Amino acid sequence: MSLIVPAALLILLPLTGYGAQPSPLKPLPDGTILAGVDGKLVPGGATDRWFFDLVADANSVSGPVAAGTRFELLPCRTLELLIADVNDRFTPMYRLSARVTQYQGKNFLFPTYYLPLSKSKSSESSDVEQGQPHVLRERAKSSEPDPELAIPPEVMDKLNDRRFVRGLQRESGKSGGPELPRSLDRMLVDALGRIEPVAPGLQPPAPRRYAFIPDAFGWGVSGTRYGLLPCATLEQARQIQAISPDPVRFSVAGIATEFKGKKYLLLQRMIRTYDHGNFVK
Repeated sequence: MSLIVPAALLILLPLTGYGAQPSPLKPLPDGTILAGVDGKLVPGGATDRWFFDLVADANSVSGPVAAGTRFELLPCRTLELLIADVNDRFTPMYRLSARVTQYQGKNFLFPTYYLPLSKSKSSESSDVEQGQPHVLRERAKSSEPDPELAIPPEVMDKLNDRRFVRGLQRESGKSGGPELPRSLDRMLVDALGRIEPVAPGLQPPAPRRYAFIPDAFGWGVSGTRYGLLPCATLEQARQIQAISPDPVRFSVAGIATEFKGKKYLLLQRMIRTYDHGNFVK
């Protein structure tokens, strides 16, 4: 019997030790950058939630990400531009750069840059109006690159005019799309305030259920509220609040953005602050 037990352990070692294969469901670390990954933009039904499905394997400093992986996109200005652009495309295929966040064991994407991978409907209709319905076919017969593989001309025009989507915004009337905010995302640095649950009737889909309310111990109080995007820093702040018997204020830094007229904040740093009994709570 003593000889059988070690043999059984040797059989199990490759399955449980260093030889085990990493789980494909293991979330990427918070802060991981995905640069230039190809995928499909997918709406989340009747809600404002949008998803990005990878159509090819991607690499990151934290390891490979398999094709077919689905990420939920966080609300931000770039997502608003994506939604406005997707209706003008034959297929919702994009090359995306984004920051990965992790919250309660699940990954999310905060998009920062995108490039359409399909032609726009407006360019196709203009070809037909000019009496050139077979323009794509003629290009394929010529010595020019295959139009299915080359970057479409209207995409090159966008690249020349705007390298990053957080720069110049689309203007109303030029593309038929809605007028979008023109101001840029900005960094909120050393802001004092509270983290509170959002009222049940007002909260967006889970897990985005908390808001940051600027409040420097009674000074600088305003009506501004930032919906907090799910990330590891928010999870850490919630853990601090859970073990504290008193109300907690934080000094935070993060990316302030907007989506459909609502303000959001992606926390990148938070430090608990103390009043040392000098202020009334």
